[in-house]
Amino acid sequence: MHPGGGVVSTTVSRLASSRPLQVVLYVLVWTLLGMISALQNLMVYAARGDEPPIGLVVRVALPTWYAWAILAPAIWWTARRYPLDGENRLHNLAIHAAANAVVVLAAAALVTMVRRALGVASGNWTLQLMGSLNTVLIGYWVIVLGAHAYGAYRRHREASLRAAALSGELARSRLEALRAQLHPHFLFNTMNAISAFVRESPEKAETMLADLAELLRFSMEDSGEPLVPLAREVAFVQRYLAIQQTRLGDRLQVSLEIADGVNDVLVPALLLQPLVENAVEHGIARRRGPGRLWVRAAREGDELVVTVADDGPPVAPEALDPEGWRIGLRNTRDRLKQRYGSERLRLSPRPEGGVEVEVRIPS
Repeated sequence: MHPGGGVVSTTVSRLASSRPLQVVLYVLVWTLLGMISALQNLMVYAARGDEPPIGLVVRVALPTWYAWAILAPAIWWTARRYPLDGENRLHNLAIHAAANAVVVLAAAALVTMVRRALGVASGNWTLQLMGSLNTVLIGYWVIVLGAHAYGAYRRHREASLRAAALSGELARSRLEALRAQLHPHFLFNTMNAISAFVRESPEKAETMLADLAELLRFSMEDSGEPLVPLAREVAFVQRYLAIQQTRLGDRLQVSLEIADGVNDVLVPALLLQPLVENAVEHGIARRRGPGRLWVRAAREGDELVVTVADDGPPVAPEALDPEGWRIGLRNTRDRLKQRYGSERLRLSPRPEGGVEVEVRIPS
């Protein structure tokens, strides 16, 4: 970027917010409309083969548009003050009917005054009034309807911004709830395992303590952002799995298959851990012999597909029903749906036993 770009941008912003400049631009817009109207009249003269009186045509056209320049802000304010919707719409409609009559008279008076100031004979005032009646009536309601549409747009936009803000707050609240749920639950299970190993296998207890300290340090460094790179999620879940492998020994075998080029894809924070914990606690830990857990991530088209699978025992049909999902799966599903607006998590049984959880995220 050019070093002077910031200065230019700031200067333009200040000029745009300057009241005198706004007034000048406002007058220029109405003048432009008047000149376009004058040009149309000149084209009519030319089409008839007459010599167009340019000065006179301009002085006749401009007053009409200058009258609207004076009246338009008052009409706009009246339309915003007395909207056509809501409980008082009939009362407000009567106010607009009266205001419309006032504007008809005011427009005729203003046009006459401005034309006289420009040296144009305005003729009979009554004829001027009748000649502009249709135009003023239509113009008034065009401005009223424009103000009504603008007000509806503003309300819709403000409601959308409030909904987005509430959605962000809800997402952060759910993430904090998930963290609050994860830490005590996981610490309780880990400390129980460490206490069991202290006498039976001090080496394992020491390893688990070291892994736990590393996991907690990693967790404390969390930025609190709702979206994080996939690589960070994988690193966090690897520390979690290191503790679980120490606890379960040969009963837990892990296959981590992360495709090239996906590590920087942003995913919801704490996406993997609840899925992996569900696979370990309700799949692998219930096997009598060794079990395997797969964590895969790869692109498919414009989506990142993350899969967590285990070869635990077959699951009951009710466990596959979303209503029967445990809190970790439900929380993850709700967070994904809230952020991306559609169902993003699928749970299905594996023919060999266990379950597979698939998550699809736009990448």
